[in-house]
Amino acid sequence: MKLKLPSIDIGILKQKKKPLHIAINGSSLEGWVEKNSKTPAQAALKNVEQIKTFIKYQIRNEIPIITLNISTETEEEVSELTKFFRELLFDEDIHKNKIRVFIIGKWFDLEMELTDVFKKVMDETKEYDNLFLNFCVKYDGQEEVLGVIKLLATKAKLGKLDLDDLNTQAVKENLYSSYFTPPEIIIEPSKTYSGLLLWDSKGAKIFQMKKNWLDLTTADVDEAIEWANRK
Repeated sequence: MKLKLPSIDIGILKQKKKPLHIAINGSSLEGWVEKNSKTPAQAALKNVEQIKTFIKYQIRNEIPIITLNISTETEEEVSELTKFFRELLFDEDIHKNKIRVFIIGKWFDLEMELTDVFKKVMDETKEYDNLFLNFCVKYDGQEEVLGVIKLLATKAKLGKLDLDDLNTQAVKENLYSSYFTPPEIIIEPSKTYSGLLLWDSKGAKIFQMKKNWLDLTTADVDEAIEWANRK
């Protein structure tokens, strides 16, 4: 898929010191459940609330690309996400602001109800190019890169790829994230880097926090942007 940029004026974006692309790791919800004595169902509802909050944040601040790594570890999470993406199909903000939604990762073996609505949302928004909203689902950075290596090795073995043509661009073109630019900021609600958008992470500023994704606020994202601008 050809690399694509949002229609927002990049020059104006730089003047306002706003990033082109922010990626946020929506970490496992289990720690939040244990820490706050909540149920998996409550965590699943809170997870959807967080996603909605950051969609509004993207629109309000005109952040061209936001990537959210979201959890689908429990039945409750899958159920609430299915409801959410069904609603997203008819969300006025998505269509009014021409937000392209894309799902990244190995999500194809999830429950059919969820995978079907993923496909519908992507199809309904495929012509939009004002803002990009990406969801990493069942995503693993190392597995993504390994998959590209296997694919390119197979092409070379079949004579469909000359090894002299194997370069970083060839890898990029075969990633899940082939169609969008790398993130300038990756927000990790933990002390360690998860490998989110691993290939594209080179040059990104990684903002690490000591709070769960479900406790992350828009003020935290503002802080991450201010921190990145100072670096």
